[in-house]
Amino acid sequence: MSQAEIDAAATALTGAASTLTTVAADLQAAVANITAEIAALKAANPALNTTALDAAVAGIAAPLAALQAADTAVDALETPPAPAPPAPPAGS
Repeated sequence: MSQAEIDAAATALTGAASTLTTVAADLQAAVANITAEIAALKAANPALNTTALDAAVAGIAAPLAALQAADTAVDALETPPAPAPPAPPAGS
């Protein structure tokens, strides 16, 4: 693999990481907004049954968590841990 191919792969990985981060944040914000709207509906109409809406929003939690885990995994690939410090010279 040439350096140019490695650089292209690194650039693609950085782009994917950025996209995953954005999508995860957007979905998390959407869930928060939908949850707030459901709460407002409940407050305005206490007799309104929102069980199905609550379940639908809750159904987003697992895929969102998986997306966030994937984002974390890609971020870890993008930013490898720092190398260990060199061993001290023998006899010191």
